[in-house]
Amino acid sequence: MKKIITIIAVSALLLSCSSGPEKAAKNFTENMAKGKVEDAKKYATQSTGKLLDMAVSFGGSQIEPDFKFEFVKDSIVDNRAWVTYMDNGEKKDLELVKIDGKWLVNVESKK
Repeated sequence: MKKIITIIAVSALLLSCSSGPEKAAKNFTENMAKGKVEDAKKYATQSTGKLLDMAVSFGGSQIEPDFKFEFVKDSIVDNRAWVTYMDNGEKKDLELVKIDGKWLVNVESKK
């Protein structure tokens, strides 16, 4: 019986510590809204971080003090996820990838 309780407790601890795509998307978008690009990059892939640096160098960083992340849904397929959230009444999607067990926002450059 003790073994079962220990397994359940450890499982609950691991699940509570794991960060899903929703949390990564929320942290990324909220940091971007506050103009905290370096903090947002912690929740982004390396290539997305480079795109952010380039956007900032062109003056592309905007502060949105009224931004509030409102989760709508997510869809997870293997190591890819899509998170839909509301931004000022508009639905937006973010793609995330799981790298080394961590969900990271992955923005592709539009050519």
